Amino acid sequence: MAKKTGKTVRKQDVGASESFAPAQEAEKEVLSEEEARALLEGRDRFHEEALGRQWAVVLGGNPAHLMPQVVGQVISEGGTRAAWQWLKGEQEHVVMAWPSDQPVRAAVVMRTQERGGQFKPCDAFPLLEGLPNDLTVAEAHPWSSGCGADVAVTMMEGKNPMWFYDPFYLRDKDDLTPGVTHTFTLAGLALGVRKALLDDVTITQGPEYDAHALRWLQEHPGKTRLDVPPYKVPLNGKHMIMPGRVFGEYQMRATVEEVQDVQLEKMPLKLLRLSFPFHDRPPLLLPVYASAMVLGEYQPKAGEDVDLYVWLQGRVIDFDPQEDA
Repeated sequence: MAKKTGKTVRKQDVGASESFAPAQEAEKEVLSEEEARALLEGRDRFHEEALGRQWAVVLGGNPAHLMPQVVGQVISEGGTRAAWQWLKGEQEHVVMAWPSDQPVRAAVVMRTQERGGQFKPCDAFPLLEGLPNDLTVAEAHPWSSGCGADVAVTMMEGKNPMWFYDPFYLRDKDDLTPGVTHTFTLAGLALGVRKALLDDVTITQGPEYDAHALRWLQEHPGKTRLDVPPYKVPLNGKHMIMPGRVFGEYQMRATVEEVQDVQLEKMPLKLLRLSFPFHDRPPLLLPVYASAMVLGEYQPKAGEDVDLYVWLQGRVIDFDPQEDA
């Protein structure tokens, strides 16, 4: 399991001006050996308890100016589901979401201070419809404010966990026992996306390079270690997931399987269907939503390899998944 730094950034510390910092960091072309090792091991990450960057890419503008209108729209015109309503102690909770006919919605959690009391907003988030994946709970990091948490799950025993944001944490909390496997719906929001730039990666040290050097020297008698060429690993068609700067964010490379046009009110988005294969378990199914603000002029196509910086969202699968909000 990757070691956490314990550092937490509160909502008041993060503004919309930082919206694209992780995406820019993800596109850095050259990493030092130490930077690459830290990246692969998931070191130096932190819990960012804010959704400003996510709202910025979905809404296409400054969330501080747009959120009052969004919350008002959801409360006045949004719907809910039976699975989006729960009671914790004496507090009643209801998730309202809008619009009802798209897989990306604006959502608001409403709660009372006592049973039968007046509902008031306590959290707002982009609600992403995901695909079901069986994942084993590792741990959870509840946010100090709001109703969500960063949740860690494992897909293979002995491997580092994968983190995602669960906006339904107060509903799912009792089910998130470490070691227990649940079906989660998982989706991603692209904070950065582009057509994959590299066809291969050059490795000049490490165990893979050592094995390559040994093979090459056996095939070339009389040559020395100084004669061994760099080891090039082809990337075409490869699928990779690497930890990002923040828990719940990941750098990814994958082949787009399908592209679908969706929309949140006036903001068009592309739904990119991705999957990540494993040797001894079903593939990880991941729909990723990319807004026009993130895509710019790029129009992804099925069959293309893409590089992405993705924020993951998941929740225990709803008991009434076919019921429209």
